[in-house]
Amino acid sequence: MQKNYLKVFLAVSVVLLIVLLIRMIIFNSNLCNIIIAFLVLVLYLISFITLNRAAKSLKTVCKQVSNIKGGDLTVTIESRSNDELSMIGNSINIMLENLRNLLSLINDEAEEMSKKSVEFASVSDETNRGIKVISATISEIAAGSQETGGMAVEAANKNSQVFELAENTAEESKKVLESTRNVLQSAKEGQMLIEESVLVINDISNVTDNNTKLGNELKDKSTEVNGIVDLINSISDQTNLLALNAAIEAARAGEHGKGFAVVAEEVRQLSNQSQQAAKRISKIIEGMLLDTSQVVKAFEIMSKSTVSGVDTINKAKCNFESIVNSIEKSREKLQQVVTHANNQSKATNDLMSTVHNVAAIAEESSASTQTVSENSEQISKSVASIAGNAKKLSNMAGNLEQALFKFKFSNVRTLRVGFEMTNNSICYAGMERFGQALEKRTNGRYKLKIYHSAQLGTGMDMIEMLGKGTLEMTYPSFSTLACFDKRFMIFDFPFIFKNEYIADKVLNGTFGRKLLDMLEEYGFYGLAFAENGFRDTTNSVRPITKLEDIKGLRIRTMENDLHIDTWKYLGAEPVPLPYAKLYNAMRKKEIDGQENPVTAIYGDRFDEVQKYLTLTHHVYSPFVLMYSKKLWDTVPEDDRKIIIECAKEGALYTTEVNRKRVDRCLSELKSRGMKVDSISPDEMLKIKDAVKPVVDKYKNEIGKELVKELFDQIKKVEGI
Repeated sequence: MQKNYLKVFLAVSVVLLIVLLIRMIIFNSNLCNIIIAFLVLVLYLISFITLNRAAKSLKTVCKQVSNIKGGDLTVTIESRSNDELSMIGNSINIMLENLRNLLSLINDEAEEMSKKSVEFASVSDETNRGIKVISATISEIAAGSQETGGMAVEAANKNSQVFELAENTAEESKKVLESTRNVLQSAKEGQMLIEESVLVINDISNVTDNNTKLGNELKDKSTEVNGIVDLINSISDQTNLLALNAAIEAARAGEHGKGFAVVAEEVRQLSNQSQQAAKRISKIIEGMLLDTSQVVKAFEIMSKSTVSGVDTINKAKCNFESIVNSIEKSREKLQQVVTHANNQSKATNDLMSTVHNVAAIAEESSASTQTVSENSEQISKSVASIAGNAKKLSNMAGNLEQALFKFKFSNVRTLRVGFEMTNNSICYAGMERFGQALEKRTNGRYKLKIYHSAQLGTGMDMIEMLGKGTLEMTYPSFSTLACFDKRFMIFDFPFIFKNEYIADKVLNGTFGRKLLDMLEEYGFYGLAFAENGFRDTTNSVRPITKLEDIKGLRIRTMENDLHIDTWKYLGAEPVPLPYAKLYNAMRKKEIDGQENPVTAIYGDRFDEVQKYLTLTHHVYSPFVLMYSKKLWDTVPEDDRKIIIECAKEGALYTTEVNRKRVDRCLSELKSRGMKVDSISPDEMLKIKDAVKPVVDKYKNEIGKELVKELFDQIKKVEGI
């Protein structure tokens, strides 16, 4: 407007000068005045032409500067002359070049700072997690130290009693040893007496044997004497008979035979006397035989008794030898007991001193451990603060990069995608592939900038940025969007997909496209679905191979009513808990188990606190890649097609990487000692029947028609 006013002013001035000049000529004004007026007119005309040219140059500069105001630093101010405006334009061009270089440098530094801050935040998170575990462990140790200190003091008191008992035992053992020595001496003396008795008994046995032999010999002699007596009787009888015959012959001889008769009578009398003597001898011999038989029998009995006594005494001797040997061994053992008792008494005394020292040290250690525990808690708070500040630094770096995006200092158009997962996640791998494909297919006109690890805030923060048009893309879990629309909870139903093939067909088919189109109602354009994975179950109590194994287990769940009800119907005790607190809760046995994709179970080393993994595949979780609708509408139609194709390629690669990682993670978990189980088809039917009420409960909330359409689509795919 100011330029137009200037032109009007100059035009009016020229017209007035011309009118004045004509008037002066008409009225024969002074020639000098006419010349002056003419010169003024010429000067005005020259000024008009000069100012008009300057106005055109200034207009061009203003137009180009207005582009700079919008953040476009790629403009160049054209200058076709060497006037002051051209000099200003050249100065602005130099300034823009310097700004481009400066902003490019700042952008590079911001990217590097963003990268380092994310690494720092990641390390801080890991350190914070480790410190929390250490702090919890030290707290447990502190509690244990206090208990140990108390036990040590109690042990010291008990040990004093043990010491007294050990001393008493040593004294009593010495007395028993002395008694044993006396018993051993008596036993040895008894053994000697037994040995002497054995000798005496042996002598008696020998004498008895000899007497028995003599008795038998006497018996034999008596028998011989009886024979002699019998012979004498026989001789006496013969003599009597001979005397009788002699008397008869003497009687016959008369006087001549009287002397022979006298002899015969004498012989007869002598025979009778011999016979009488023989009878007496026989009676004596018979008495002797009877007495001798009794003596022999007595000697035989005595001999047998002596032999038995000898055997008994020999056995007694052997027993005494065994007794002496046993007592000797007992004495040796008792000597060892006494030695050990003395040593024990001494050791107990030393132990008592040691235990008292341990008790004192335990008390000091308990106090020190308590101090360490308090310090570790303080360190934990400090590290948590550092981790929080690291995240803030990461967010600031991301925000700085976001601020730099307001300036265009390159002809390459940069698209941004943000998510909460780290640069080791499957999301990052998929978006890297997306960026590579995008840059290649647009010949470098587009590139993709990836903000991972929540650099731009939480998942909901980034979703809100899409709604405002300050961020192009984000890559959340689909169920996150349930806060906008309950229909987006539809994939939280349990056991809707038997396998990945069916999930792929449904998500990449007409039903999946229908869900993506629903996003436009909330300011988003859905590009593609990708796999987050099936959720599986771990626990530290027992293997899960049937429905009954789930009952009573305390299972951590997300803050999701549908998930909570699912576990209730399975008979478990669901415990909603933030993911950040999950590991420690499992370590402290505050919960029995949890459910997550295998990649998360492996990545966060849940196998350290959980023994059993069951491939329940109870919920399938997809990611959704979506674009800000406000920014999508500014993308040229041809470029949209390229972006969609590249986005699908990145999403597909996300799925492929996830499945490869699942296989590798399962293998690694098994090698690290985790027991991996599956559920048989028959048992799976029982489990699915148990959770059917969940579908009935939530289908109205999600939408009957949509739920029916999903199940119809699944049946259709299963029938192919």
